[in-house]
Amino acid sequence: MAAAVPAPNNGATAAAASRDPAASLTTWQPNRSVTRRSARIAREVYSAWYGRVGTSSYIPSEKVQQLFNDMQLYPSKSQVYEMLQCAKECANRSSAAYLTFGEFCIFATELKRCYERGIPRPIQLSRLLERDGEDKKRRNRRVSKGIPKYEVFLGGSCNPTTWRHDIAIPMLKRLGITYYNPQVSHWGPELIELEHQAKQNAAVLFFVIDNQTRSVASIIEAAHMSGRHRKLILVIHAYEGPGQKIWGESISPEEFEDLTTGQMVLQDLVERQGIPVFESIPIALNCTAKVLRENISVQELGLKDYAQPVKMAHVQLGDKLIKLREAFDALDTTNSGELCLADVCMAFRILTNRNLSLADVRSIVAAQTGMPGNEVKDLPLEQLHVNFEQFCAIVAEFKSCEKWAISPRPLRSLQLGAPPNCQSNCVRDVYLGGSCRASTWREDIAIPMLKKSGLTYFNPQLCSWSKRLIPIEAAAMDNTYVLLFVISNTSRSLASMAVAAHYIGLGCNVVLCVQQLLDDCILGSDKLSKQAVKDYNRGRMYLSDLANREGVPVFESVSESVECVIQKCNSR
Repeated sequence: MAAAVPAPNNGATAAAASRDPAASLTTWQPNRSVTRRSARIAREVYSAWYGRVGTSSYIPSEKVQQLFNDMQLYPSKSQVYEMLQCAKECANRSSAAYLTFGEFCIFATELKRCYERGIPRPIQLSRLLERDGEDKKRRNRRVSKGIPKYEVFLGGSCNPTTWRHDIAIPMLKRLGITYYNPQVSHWGPELIELEHQAKQNAAVLFFVIDNQTRSVASIIEAAHMSGRHRKLILVIHAYEGPGQKIWGESISPEEFEDLTTGQMVLQDLVERQGIPVFESIPIALNCTAKVLRENISVQELGLKDYAQPVKMAHVQLGDKLIKLREAFDALDTTNSGELCLADVCMAFRILTNRNLSLADVRSIVAAQTGMPGNEVKDLPLEQLHVNFEQFCAIVAEFKSCEKWAISPRPLRSLQLGAPPNCQSNCVRDVYLGGSCRASTWREDIAIPMLKKSGLTYFNPQLCSWSKRLIPIEAAAMDNTYVLLFVISNTSRSLASMAVAAHYIGLGCNVVLCVQQLLDDCILGSDKLSKQAVKDYNRGRMYLSDLANREGVPVFESVSESVECVIQKCNSR
């Protein structure tokens, strides 16, 4: 059977695919037997694809966001990254350099469905619940009645940055917006409570993560506030590269990687809450004014408000492609890479809880083979086969706007080119988060203790290392009862601290182990300066402090923290 959209071979690069004469988009048109809405979406996808990449069977990663924009869809950067990574894993490709037509069909139709019908938020199994089922109440300090209320709290990077004085404060004054500036020339302990109260009372938290400092505590705080669903306006200025000076010292390539990863993970966490991330302080301030003036949430800002191709609402799109792969693989019992049309009908019913009519199935064959309808009618369904690429296009075309049926357990283990531990669609007892680089606490301490107690776990260290919070890790945390984060003294752990703070903010069942860096700390080939040690330890102290305020247990010993995790699991 001729493929509607031939896909590049697994592991092939985009360039190689473009040289392959077979890798071209054959004639394809939306099927006329589907519902009007489905046909309309299918035509939109085909028209946008053809207009952007012509007859190519794939679209390079750098053009994916533009293609979505052509359809008036505006996924965030982290969403696009998630799509590319998920497609790579599902197809067992060596790189995430492109999407095929079928994969794009699935993501586009699902994204449009979510925009039209509202976006479901993921529910974490580790959310702390009281016995009556209501969310656990947080232990906030009482706000003093005599403390003035400011509309905006100017958080984020401080000395030696001047963005508050140079840009934010003059603009806020022109807009008539009151603000609290924690950056003062003479700081004293008496300002701690005043700053806390201003932060608690502020209608909007305006955070700038600058590239002139390490911003360790600010990244942790912004991640935590986004988890608590505060009105957060976030600006991130990316680091220039290795050799850039911070506090007069050049950062090494390894530290540049760690700082950049921290910023990217923060962006992913924030965008998953539907919050846009800005690059321009003036544009972010104008959006702040609109949020205050119209009393709307940050998620309700529109594209025209900030002139960036980001849609605020975050949809976990990777799940849909994974479910297609599961359904396909579960019925492909011979591992041939193809399904007969009878199995296609079964897979479609598994995914949508609906049946494909015989007329629909016959029309699929007629459209994709070019065979006359009378000839197709006489062929048994078992003799007609489709590959996964065709299967994606079929499901995207025929799936109505109804929500997909979700199986409570995976149909079959996915072959994603990763160890079984890295499959995220299983419910587990413990997530082993925290420091990964140059760290052996998992295999030396945590895993033996968990196995002895008969507990299941997810080890993100076995998954492909990435600068972002990859979909597998995010899904694993959502499907785990207790989240353990070990911030060891063998790595900077900036990204891990941000993730831990965010999930504490979400109210999840978290246990922390926080170890301070030593004064003469050496990480890899880097001998950390006194200022660097101070910056990273300040972040560790801030994380420990917010955990204590939220009632999250904090330990210095890995074994003690694992014991606490075991007790929590056994008492669940």
